[in-house]
Amino acid sequence: MWISSLQLENFRNYRQLSVSFEPGINLLIGENGAGKTNLVEACVYLSTLESHRVSGYTALIGSEGASSQLSLKAKNNGREISVAAELNKDKPNRYFLNSHQVKRTSDLVGVSKVVVFAPEDLDLVRRDPQDRRKFLDESMIQLKPRLAGVKADYERVLKQKAALLKSARQVSSPDLTTLDIWDDQLVALGTEIIFHRQELISRIFPLLQDFYHQLSGQPENLELILKTSVAGGEEEDEFQSLSSWDKQVIQDAFYQRLAELRPKELERGVSLVGPHRDELTILKSGLLARNHASQGEAWSLALGLKLAMAQLLRSDSQSGDPVLILDDVFAVLDAGRRQRLVEFVINNEQVLITSADLEAVPDLLVAKRLEVVGGEVAG
Repeated sequence: MWISSLQLENFRNYRQLSVSFEPGINLLIGENGAGKTNLVEACVYLSTLESHRVSGYTALIGSEGASSQLSLKAKNNGREISVAAELNKDKPNRYFLNSHQVKRTSDLVGVSKVVVFAPEDLDLVRRDPQDRRKFLDESMIQLKPRLAGVKADYERVLKQKAALLKSARQVSSPDLTTLDIWDDQLVALGTEIIFHRQELISRIFPLLQDFYHQLSGQPENLELILKTSVAGGEEEDEFQSLSSWDKQVIQDAFYQRLAELRPKELERGVSLVGPHRDELTILKSGLLARNHASQGEAWSLALGLKLAMAQLLRSDSQSGDPVLILDDVFAVLDAGRRQRLVEFVINNEQVLITSADLEAVPDLLVAKRLEVVGGEVAG
């Protein structure tokens, strides 16, 4: 698959833009702040309905109005698809596939498949559990778009339960019948998420290990472990991994922990059990990579995870290679990792590369070069 064109209106710093791309390497050059990343962010959003830079979507709407329009056309084996979004500050967003409005966002997620490499990817290794949960969820949704609906329903139920827990704190003898109903839904949806997260980890791990060894040149032992509140523990550093990932095992453990922690949930007014608290633990030579990996090792792990995801999409998809985006990553990689990364992606059907420094980009056969200056694109 490759993106042939992108149209933007009142998106970030672009008042109005129409730009075309080619198969192969597309190089976007411009100074910091010119809008290079905004272009590829639009491509990412139209694939995942999330930004790879910020939470929410309101920051994507420019200052010229209360709404933003973005659309792309992509080609695969001679067939063209179009994906579009209308983002609104004051009314519901609207989404379109081949010019027809879709009722469910899950109908749009993953239609155009994109894998992005960006400086923020270091957060996968270095920062909070929510960054690793986001990676797992975005990845499994790209592979199985129906899970977008499961995740959205889980988050809705979680909010309803949280509201009920908070209200229950204000009465001496709360009626917990409704809480049981929300817990049943939480278990059904949460079990599905935990199961598919673990399934994804089992598929990604051997690919990660191979890519990491090639990127770093070091044959170190790696481990990926999903630790969950469902298996035990109240704080993230106490969570356990389940010995079996059969759905029935997950469901039974989920109900057991909910029963054990209900008094504390009522006392604190928060949900203490569920996939919203899972932690993807990355170990390198038996040590937490978050604390013990060097900068170069952390980059090799983060890039390895993204390369593994791209490989899964390539093997599972009927739409060809995913579009690969290298968003200003050459500036933060050493020369060796730059060259090895290029070797991994060079034969992909389409690669979009952004850079403020042309000298940082390895010597490449470029299909199209675009100059980005202050919300304008030439080339």
